[in-house]
Amino acid sequence: MKRSIAMVSLSILLLSGCTQQADVMEPTAEEAAKVNPQTQALEAATQAGLISEDVAVGLSEQEALQQVAGAVDEAQYDVEATEETLSVGADAASAREYYVFVVSDTTGRTVGKVAVDRETGEKYNYLGDGVLDDYATFPLYDAEAEQHKGWPGSYVSPAGVTLTITQEEETGIVYCFSDGTEGTAAVNGETAKSADEQMNFLLADGIVTVAGGGLTGNYIAQ
Repeated sequence: MKRSIAMVSLSILLLSGCTQQADVMEPTAEEAAKVNPQTQALEAATQAGLISEDVAVGLSEQEALQQVAGAVDEAQYDVEATEETLSVGADAASAREYYVFVVSDTTGRTVGKVAVDRETGEKYNYLGDGVLDDYATFPLYDAEAEQHKGWPGSYVSPAGVTLTITQEEETGIVYCFSDGTEGTAAVNGETAKSADEQMNFLLADGIVTVAGGGLTGNYIAQ
């Protein structure tokens, strides 16, 4: 019940043959000043040389949906993608793009909508008409479920590959993938590099993004 960024270019899946609604709104001063943990981690990783500045960053629609579904009780609520295309920003150059999902209970009653930043995976309570509110105001927000601190834990990719991380020392982690790939990595805050320097890790907002070693992708905390 946690949440999802990608370090490499991932295709954005859109529903073909459907009419889409585009909303463009200028962000408030408070929104403009807000920097989420994932953006900070991405900037730190780029400065550390773990991510090339010319590498595209983004989440697929399925990864974003998993974030939303993982934050609610899936036995009581359904999460579905909408046909909306949401863009928020003063102009095309500064606009941020979001996926929009509708959350309904078992009777089909709409509980609310959640917008997910396509780049960082940050979730927002979507009020409609291009208006984003803090996710903490979403009716089903669960503060305890949203908390995930530190590297240790179990993560899973959209393809079902699991990643287990343990940490005994602040400067290093031990990682193990379900395909048998394992090793140690030196930690520098929210980034890490494997001992053989073939694999980079980025931790942000309950998501570990892996680059290299044939296991590149987003791994969402379970």
